[in-house]
Amino acid sequence: MKLLRVAALLAPLALTLPISAHAAMDAKTKTTYMNECSAAATQNNPGMDAKAVQAHCECGAQQINKNFSDKEIASLNDKTTPPSTEMTSRLQKAVGENCLKGKK
Repeated sequence: MKLLRVAALLAPLALTLPISAHAAMDAKTKTTYMNECSAAATQNNPGMDAKAVQAHCECGAQQINKNFSDKEIASLNDKTTPPSTEMTSRLQKAVGENCLKGKK
């Protein structure tokens, strides 16, 4: 009977582990990403307003957090070594599928 009580207490914790273990950009990395993304989006889409740029870049940041591990995020942020073609393709695909709806 005690085992059931312990299991009942631990079940919610077990459910949160995958969420807490998920990768996420730290504040500095996200700020850098947002600045670089905003500059690129503005340069590549001169008619895009600031609100749309912000939304697009925020969506991109969410896709990075959702689809990449901490190690991969660090690799994407590495200024000395460009990310692999595979990672670049994954990022472009995630952003294309989730952040460009209605903008194509």
